[in-house]
Amino acid sequence: MDLRILDFNGKNYRLRVDPLNDLIDPATGKLKVKSNSITLEMKKKDNKYWGDLKPKAKAFDVKDEEGNKDPEKSLMSMMKDLYVNGDEEMKKSIAEAYTKSRERDARGTPF
Repeated sequence: MDLRILDFNGKNYRLRVDPLNDLIDPATGKLKVKSNSITLEMKKKDNKYWGDLKPKAKAFDVKDEEGNKDPEKSLMSMMKDLYVNGDEEMKKSIAEAYTKSRERDARGTPF
């Protein structure tokens, strides 16, 4: 999606989002212009849920030195992504689980 607005209150503007999360229907686009704002409405081509405007890259398949998938590193990559992109409740839950795991390892008990 590439929106260019020329000479709006004496200035030019451009909004580019590439790539979008999925397809939009260009025929349904609506542009509303007021004296101090511009609103762009677009409809999705399919009625799918978009969690975000842009797709998120998933890099959870981590490979070892020989090029084989490393499940442990992949899991850690996924947990890092959940922690970095999660809300405060998610971060709290991950931190508690990590702390309990470290305490359990220190005691030498399996579970």
